[in-house]
Amino acid sequence: MMPPGGPPPLPPLGLFKSVSGRRAALLNLSGVGAGYFHLRNHLFFGINLAVTIGLLVTAALLGAADDLLMWVPILLGWVLVTVVHGLFAGRAHDRRLMARGESPTASRRPMILAACLVLAMAASLVGVWQTGEWRLRVADAAHASGDCDTAIAGYNSVETAFQLSMSPSLMERSRAGVEACELLRRAQSDVANEDYDYALESYGDYFAHRASRWEDTDGSVAEVHLDYAAQLAAEADELYSGEVTEEVEATFRQAQETYTFVAEDFSDTPAAAEVPAALVDLYDLATGDYAEENWCGAFGQIGMFDDLTWESAPEVAERIEEERPDAALKCGWDQVDADAYDEAEETADLLAAEYPDHEADEVEDLVRNIGAGRVEEKMDRATLLGESDISDSPLETGGGDKVSIRYVNHTDEEMTFLYVGPDAVHGEVTIDPCADCDTSSPPSSTSCLNDDNAMDLSLDPGEYRILIGETDNLLSRPLHGTFEMKAGETYADCFYRE
Repeated sequence: MMPPGGPPPLPPLGLFKSVSGRRAALLNLSGVGAGYFHLRNHLFFGINLAVTIGLLVTAALLGAADDLLMWVPILLGWVLVTVVHGLFAGRAHDRRLMARGESPTASRRPMILAACLVLAMAASLVGVWQTGEWRLRVADAAHASGDCDTAIAGYNSVETAFQLSMSPSLMERSRAGVEACELLRRAQSDVANEDYDYALESYGDYFAHRASRWEDTDGSVAEVHLDYAAQLAAEADELYSGEVTEEVEATFRQAQETYTFVAEDFSDTPAAAEVPAALVDLYDLATGDYAEENWCGAFGQIGMFDDLTWESAPEVAERIEEERPDAALKCGWDQVDADAYDEAEETADLLAAEYPDHEADEVEDLVRNIGAGRVEEKMDRATLLGESDISDSPLETGGGDKVSIRYVNHTDEEMTFLYVGPDAVHGEVTIDPCADCDTSSPPSSTSCLNDDNAMDLSLDPGEYRILIGETDNLLSRPLHGTFEMKAGETYADCFYRE
């Protein structure tokens, strides 16, 4: 029978005195509502599980691992709420048992289970995150060693298997690693295919990429530069067909600049030690006409390297300083021999302007021969339609070491006297018309030869080619001849119209 006045009141039960409360609180530390499941409170278990899953999905989507200062308090706060609520729910459960005259069991299994669940949840969250980081580090290590096949496989596994790592940066780093490794692999493929220009471009893109890991510790990039320079030199040599075109010059210069770049920017690599010999070989290849004594071609070839630095191969700089003016001078003589007097004059002007101390006497001789050639060209044109013989007999023979020439123009038209003699001595002399002469009849020899208007010229003895004709009508059968003039002889005549 129930005592009068109803059942006796339950003894007070403290929050932390409740066995079920402590168990529920510890089990709820797992974050999945295991304490509610232990209490058979399926409603709160479902709510706890749904909220936890929602928080984890949201954390994964928003990148909780990259913003721990915000998400750790949120997740811990939620777990703390479930722990505190578990204490109250457990105490209420114990009171219901006590009201029925029952008491909670004293088994330790719930406590052990709680500890295992907490450890499992913590390990799973941290494990997913850190395993992804570990896989990324393994991929980065393969990348740094240059093994991009292994590295790309590792990066792809990170992106595929660790989407729930709560770390978007992990995904971004793995994708960036793939991009960088693809550039490195492309560069390596270009080298294997001997596409050195593309290889250097790919290496440049790779080293500029934020996710690059591989470092050129063995100087392989410098070797690619050397191979590229050698390839450029071979291409330029194939392009050269006797004339230095813009393409030939640009290609040879690029090869030289590439070698110099290796010496300056990769000075601590084995490739840099090969640069001096490579530059000498490049110069020999580019200036092959000099060895073949094709002087004009050689002059153009040597000129391709104007304004370039040769600090890595001072021997080449010395050769350029010596060989360029030498080729220019010999080219000038070849141009004279080919009657290319305009080009020869340009060459002589260049020598005088840029190399005034180089064989100055021979340059002067070259200039004199150019002038003689121009005079002979003028004679050749004047005699195209015919010529008249000029007397090769001296008027007088006497002493002295010079030849005296005295011609008188007994006409009212200006005349020109052209001559070319030994050692390319040459000249063009104007014989003025006779202003006070009676040109209507032939003059007497005595009066004509004594004319004050006579041309008086002294020359060294030797063989001379001479032409005399009207300045404005030089093609009208001028007087022309080649003969030996001896020292002490005087050549004189009076020219008039019959």
